[in-house]
Amino acid sequence: MQNIVWFIGLAIIGILSAIYAVYKKKHIYKVTTLLVFYLFAASIAWCGEFLVLGLFNSYAYKTGVFQNVWAQNLLGHLILNTTLYPAAALVMVVFSFHYGWISFVAVFFTAIEYVFVKLRLYEQHWWRYYMTIITVVGILLFDNKWFPKINKKCYGLNRAITFFFVAMIIVHIPAPILLLMGKQYYHIGFVNNFFGDLYLSSIIIIFFYHLIEAFLLVLFTCILKKWYWSVLPFIISIMAQCIFAKMGILIIGNGWNLVYTLILYEIFIAIFILIEKHTVRPEQY
Repeated sequence: MQNIVWFIGLAIIGILSAIYAVYKKKHIYKVTTLLVFYLFAASIAWCGEFLVLGLFNSYAYKTGVFQNVWAQNLLGHLILNTTLYPAAALVMVVFSFHYGWISFVAVFFTAIEYVFVKLRLYEQHWWRYYMTIITVVGILLFDNKWFPKINKKCYGLNRAITFFFVAMIIVHIPAPILLLMGKQYYHIGFVNNFFGDLYLSSIIIIFFYHLIEAFLLVLFTCILKKWYWSVLPFIISIMAQCIFAKMGILIIGNGWNLVYTLILYEIFIAIFILIEKHTVRPEQY
């Protein structure tokens, strides 16, 4: 069986679990609220894996699709952290599962990791199984504590933090996809020299930039509420990408065009603004 099939199988399980949870609890929770929580949980997973995998090379995914190790890592990360992990968090919160079920999920995920290691779909570097248990328990406990802040108290600092992570995953997601498609990458000499891989260094560069962009996006949409502030993120994004291209930081290839990149990023910024304006509405400010 092709390696990638296993990853896709887990993704399908995650997506179906999330759909089932939303369907069963749609009379209790607004679907849009659950969407925001799903994106929030996915973003937490993305940021966590950027730290332990991207910066500290803790383990490796073996998707079998690319020859490059970091391209495989990136694909495995995109598949699992956008589906399985946020879906598990969503199921936990909507069914009000607590310590016993959280422990079960942690053990289940660790068992999956063990099977993947044995099938050579995944390899550990300095990462160990007990770290998976601790991490899963910690993240699910955090998600359980944060969900009421989204569902009932999504205003003020709670709203800003929630939508910062939502903004992060939305504005960032085009970058790894375009990178894996060979359409563009980011290059800064000392970053590439230090990390030694085009895929890894490209994601590190644009990830840190998108942290800044997500902060500004939340500032101009969630905090400064006048409509005209919402125009600034579009302008900033266009200017930043044009400057990157001019300085040779953004490298375009394979028939792609800077205009396509600009349009794509603007679309995802617009998607975030629509989500922020029309989904989770706090009961009070």
